[in-house]
This record gives sequence, C-alpha cells and structure tokens, in this order.
Amino acid sequence: MNAVEKCVEITEEIIELAKSTSANRDEVIRDVERLLDERSEWVSRIKKPFSSEEQINGKKLIALDQEMTNHLKKIKMDIQRDMNGLERRKLSAERYANPYAATEQLDGIFYDKRK
Repeated sequence: MNAVEKCVEITEEIIELAKSTSANRDEVIRDVERLLDERSEWVSRIKKPFSSEEQINGKKLIALDQEMTNHLKKIKMDIQRDMNGLERRKLSAERYANPYAATEQLDGIFYDKRK
C-alpha cells in the first residue's frame, strides 16, 4: 500500500469517527488526534513523481480532506457552544448566590471638595 492510499484510508476513518460524535466525545477526540498524527506521518511520505493511480487517489484525498475538515469544524463548534453554555451557567449561579454583588461598587458617592 502506497502513502496516498494509506492517507485516504486514514482520512475515511477520521470522517467515520467524526460523524459518530454523539457517543463519547472524549474518546472520539482522542482517537481522531491519534489518527491525525498517523496521517501526518503518511502525508510526509508522499513523494513525486505520481503514478496515474496515485493521482486519482490524490484527488479523492483532497475531496475527503475537505469533508474531514468540515466535520472537525463541527466538533469544534459543539465544544465551543458547550463551553459558552457552561460559562453562562456559572455566571448565572454566581448572580443567584450573590445578587447584590454588582451594587458593591463605589458608584454614586459624592465627594465634597470644599474646605
């Protein structure tokens, strides 16, 4: 198996993993990271000149790479949305626990400048 075919195979595995993020996201992310590291090693092994079969697989790899990037962006957006929701819940809990914290500022104090 040449390097281009191996990259196509690994990219297809990454896409399948990225599609199944509804399961355990931490395990999926760990597996995707491992596969991305392995894929980067195989990409570095791709050398010119390319045979006609490698050129066909290369075009397929480019299309799969775009699809993989879209799926990974979706995972990233889901993580960011979860983090933002967690931050909002944290702020809401703090406001509920101490509703007058915002009024503890030195707002509205009058200083008399006369002697």
